[in-house]
Amino acid sequence: MYLETGISIALLAATVAAHFVVPNDYQNMSGIVVNGISARVREKYMRLANEALFEQSGPCPFAAYGTIIVNHTSDEVVCRGANFRTGDPTIHGEISAINACTSVFAARNMTATEIFAAWADLSIYTNAESCPMCASAIRWAGFKEYIYGTTIQHNYNVGWGVITMSSYDVFQQTRQLPGYQTVMLGQILTNETDPLFSWQYNESAPCPNGCVKKMSKSRGYLGCVEPNAA
Repeated sequence: MYLETGISIALLAATVAAHFVVPNDYQNMSGIVVNGISARVREKYMRLANEALFEQSGPCPFAAYGTIIVNHTSDEVVCRGANFRTGDPTIHGEISAINACTSVFAARNMTATEIFAAWADLSIYTNAESCPMCASAIRWAGFKEYIYGTTIQHNYNVGWGVITMSSYDVFQQTRQLPGYQTVMLGQILTNETDPLFSWQYNESAPCPNGCVKKMSKSRGYLGCVEPNAA
C-alpha cells in the first residue's frame, strides 16, 4: 500500500510538473548547418557524448549525463566527462570534461594563459541541457560552441529535480563577458538522449540500451539495471 501510494504521489507530481513551462527553453537547432558543420556530424558527436557516459558509467546509469569536448578543426574528441558520485556536487558531466581537458593541456606543457585561450576553438557537447552552474562555466570558458540534447523542460516533466533556468537565459546574462560569444545549438538527437533520462522516475518507461527492470531497494520502485545485475 505504501509503495503504491508513493508511486501515485510521484506520478501526480510529474503530472503537475508537466504543466510548468521553463522560460525560453525551446531552442531546437536540429537539422541546421552552423559554422559549416552538418546536422549529421552534430548527431555523430552527440552519440559520442552518450558513449562517453556509457564508457564511464555503464549502459543505464541513474545520472545519465555525458559530455565531450571536440576540436572540429581536427575532427577529434579532446576529452570526455560524465557525472561522478564523488560527494562533490559540482562534478557534473560538463565540469568533469573541462577538468579532463585542463589536465590534457597541462600535460602538453601549455601555460595557464594558453589553456584559457584554447577553449575558444573548442565545442562542448552534452547529452542534456546544462544546469545554470555548468552553462555559466561554459560561458566563462568562452567555448566556441555549446551543443546539447535533452532539455531542462523534458527532465523537469519526467520528475528530475532541476533548476528551471534555461541555458538561453543564462547566456543572455553573459553578454558582457569578454571574448568569443559561444554559439548555442539545442535539442540535437533528442530521440536518442531523451530515453536516457525518462525512466528514473517512471516505472512504465522502457529501459535504455538493453537494461532491464529491477526493484530498487533504496528507492522502493522499479529501476533499470544491466542484465547481468538483475
